[in-house]
Amino acid sequence: MIEQLVFDSGAELTRNAAIKLAEKLQEPRTKDLTRVLLTGGTLGIQLLEELSKLDLALDGVQFYFGDERFVGLEDKDRNEAQGLAVWPALAKHLHRFPEPNQDLEQARLFFDTQLSQDLGPIDAPGNSFDVVILGMGPDGHVASLFPGVQHEPNWIVAEHNSPKPPALRLSFSYEALNRSSEVWFLVSGEAKADAVRCALQDSCDLPVAKVKGLKSTLWFMDLELKRAL
Repeated sequence: MIEQLVFDSGAELTRNAAIKLAEKLQEPRTKDLTRVLLTGGTLGIQLLEELSKLDLALDGVQFYFGDERFVGLEDKDRNEAQGLAVWPALAKHLHRFPEPNQDLEQARLFFDTQLSQDLGPIDAPGNSFDVVILGMGPDGHVASLFPGVQHEPNWIVAEHNSPKPPALRLSFSYEALNRSSEVWFLVSGEAKADAVRCALQDSCDLPVAKVKGLKSTLWFMDLELKRAL
């Protein structure tokens, strides 16, 4: 199921996404952990700020970011640092990407091995995440998965030359992102209309079109974007 949810502004978009995620996290749990992948970027951090205003019970909830810039833990470019700045309570429930005290491939392998131990082989059937939340660049990239770049099927992949600095990134793979019951895209602005239009078609080779929820895919859009489609 694919659904479009349209809001007057980016602020309304993130506020409503936060409410919907809060409701999801309070549902009766059918397994030990609820796992949620978060996104950075303007809307992703605004979402976390909105979540910080809600009285959430987070016991049994594990968060990850969908990708991370390979910079120091306190670096302002790091998604985790931005997220923790607006929602400090996240720290106790966040499975953090490794810090750059090793080279990129060593860090990728370390985190990939951790996830394989926690979640099983990447090619095993079934869902590993309850919700994957993604932003999208104007070029259609999601997480740090960029157009025209191929990766081996692992939990975590390395990007050595991101078109947008910093160049070194770690990211959950397409295979990992597709192992979620629900995928939510948070997208706003006319500049992203072409990529969204492509993604909503049957034949589209952009990264954003390669990720879908096992049960549902939700598009949270602002009115400016929707009018441009």
